Amino acid sequence: MAYLNSSSVKKLAVSTGFDKCGISRSIVTNSDISFFNNWLDLSYNADMKYMSANKDLRCHPSKLLENSKSVISVILNYNISETLKNQTFNISKYALINDYHDIMRSKLEKLLLCIKEELPQINAGIFTDTAPILERYFAMSSGLGFIGKNTCLINPELGSWVFIGEILTDAEFDFYDSPIPINCGECNKCINACPCQAINENGLNANKCISYHTIENKNETPKDIADKITNQLFGCDICQNVCPYNNKKAILNKSDLLNITEILDSLNPIELQNMSNREFNRRYKNTSLIRAGRKKLIENFSHLKNC
Repeated sequence: MAYLNSSSVKKLAVSTGFDKCGISRSIVTNSDISFFNNWLDLSYNADMKYMSANKDLRCHPSKLLENSKSVISVILNYNISETLKNQTFNISKYALINDYHDIMRSKLEKLLLCIKEELPQINAGIFTDTAPILERYFAMSSGLGFIGKNTCLINPELGSWVFIGEILTDAEFDFYDSPIPINCGECNKCINACPCQAINENGLNANKCISYHTIENKNETPKDIADKITNQLFGCDICQNVCPYNNKKAILNKSDLLNITEILDSLNPIELQNMSNREFNRRYKNTSLIRAGRKKLIENFSHLKNC
C-alpha cells in the first residue's frame, strides 16, 4: 500500500475546520497500558464500567480496526468567551455550545472523504468520544499536546479547551509526529484547587470528581462530595480554570460552534420537576445536558449553595 503524505493530510484537516492535526502509529506503549490498568485496579473509573469492559480494545487498536497502523488525531478549540448570565449555577464550558459529538463527527467524515480521494482503498474509522480508544494518549503521541496533571490534553497554544477526534486507519504515512517535551513542571494549581482532592499521581479519581458526580453518576451523590459542590450544576472546570495554559486567549471563530447560553440560562429546578422526560429530551436534544438527564439535573440543583 502506498504511503499517505503527512503534510497533505494535516492541511486537509485544517481546511476542514480543525485547529491542529497530528499523526502517530496506532500502538500503545506497555508503560501506558500499565498506567491505565493500574487506574482501573484502583477503581478510579467509579461506576463507569464501560472503561474496564473494553480495556483490551483501548490498549490494542488493531482489535478495534483490523490491521490498523496509524491514528490521525485532530483537535478543535472550543474556548468561547460567552458565559451564563445566571450566576446561581455553572455549566462546563464544553456544554455551552451545541453537542460536540455532532460537530466533530461531521468534520471527521469530511476529512476522511478527502483522504479517500487520494487513497480510495484504505480502511478507516472515525471516533470522537464514542468508542473505546485512548483519545488523549494518541493526541499526545502525535504531538498535539501533553497530558497535564489534571489529566487533560494541554496544547501549549490552545490550552485544554479542545475537543479531540481520531481517524484510525490501516494506511501508513511518510512521516509520524512525536510527543512534545513540554509539561506542567512544578505547577500544582489544579491539584491544589480541586475541592475534593480528586487528582493525584495515579490520575483522576472519578469517585471524588464533581464532574463525574454531576454527569455520569446515576446514583445519589455521596454527601462528602455534595457538601463540596458550590455552583457546579453540570460538570466542573475548576482544574482547567486555574491552569496557566488556559490563561492564553485563543481566538475562536467557528460558525458551527453554536452558543446556546440563552437556552441554558433559563434552567431552573421547578420547571424541570414539572417537565416530562420527553419534553426535556426535545428541548435539550442538541446539547450535552442529555448525558446527565432531567432527574440528575434536578438532584444537582439540590446541592447548589446559591439556589
